[in-house]
Amino acid sequence: MELFLNGVKLKTDLKDGIYKIYNKDNMFIGTGEIKSKGLKRDVIM
Repeated sequence: MELFLNGVKLKTDLKDGIYKIYNKDNMFIGTGEIKSKGLKRDVIM
């Protein structure tokens, strides 16, 4: 989570698109965008 919040692009196998991001306690964090198998934060609440 710390890497994601600091803007580090994380590898994933999900399809490209905009996703809602939740923490381990199922609390909404914000949105992220997947492009070319990399998840990058978009909007953080």
